[in-house]
Amino acid sequence: MYRLLLFLRRIYVFAIFGVLEGLALHYYANSTMHTRARLLGLSDRMVGGVYEAITGAGRYMSLGSVNRLLEDKVVALENELAVFRDHYSQEALDSIRMAEDFRHQYVTARVVHNSINKRENFFTVDRGTRDGVERGMAVVSLDGYMVGYVEGVSAGNAICVSVLNTAFRASGMFAASGHFGSVSWPGVDPRTVRLSEVPKYAPVSRGDTIITRSSLNFPEGIFIGRVENFTVDEARASYEIDVALGVDVAALRVVMLVKNLEAFERLRLEEEVIGVSEE
Repeated sequence: MYRLLLFLRRIYVFAIFGVLEGLALHYYANSTMHTRARLLGLSDRMVGGVYEAITGAGRYMSLGSVNRLLEDKVVALENELAVFRDHYSQEALDSIRMAEDFRHQYVTARVVHNSINKRENFFTVDRGTRDGVERGMAVVSLDGYMVGYVEGVSAGNAICVSVLNTAFRASGMFAASGHFGSVSWPGVDPRTVRLSEVPKYAPVSRGDTIITRSSLNFPEGIFIGRVENFTVDEARASYEIDVALGVDVAALRVVMLVKNLEAFERLRLEEEVIGVSEE
């Protein structure tokens, strides 16, 4: 007890100063709307700085897994290139490199903000119009899984609709049979999407591979997931199929934005001639 009294005697000046300083700051913060706004702005900047530091640390910790994905991608591309080298002459390869009529364009981007716990989830990437990004471009993971599509673009950033958004729509089909339907997210499980409007005469089995069907947003062949469960809607004579997503949206760090040039050209032509657009 004696030691406690000695300790309080040593610090009582600082304690009184701290209390008075707190009262003064409280009075100052609530004196006018201007000072309140200034202090709120300062606190927002401090919180933003802490959030940025945490985000940076997360990016640093995930560099190993991102690098492994990039290495696997490079190996796969080198293997594909080796096949072309074995079957085509150097002149043919040079003509392919010089061609300007590629069907797709790719832009890599970092995910700087992401959400998965809402019914309408979005994520932000650090690429924009100055990098060639446009509204409607597909977003896929580095290992080629469907993630979402670009909804809004600024000069340096893009807001993307996540596959985990109840407003998300895409056209999906069975890789084996070609039967297709509409892909959406019911808003419950972040690991599962719904494939509906598939005719009930189509062959369906657990484990079947589901990929994208060509549309404005997505080129054909992007992996979505595998059939997990399915039921038949007798009223509509079609299947309701649960598809286990191939991508973990919560773990996204780096993605690829894909522009389907043929679809974009068709859309512009339709808008010019008949004034319609495909959403």
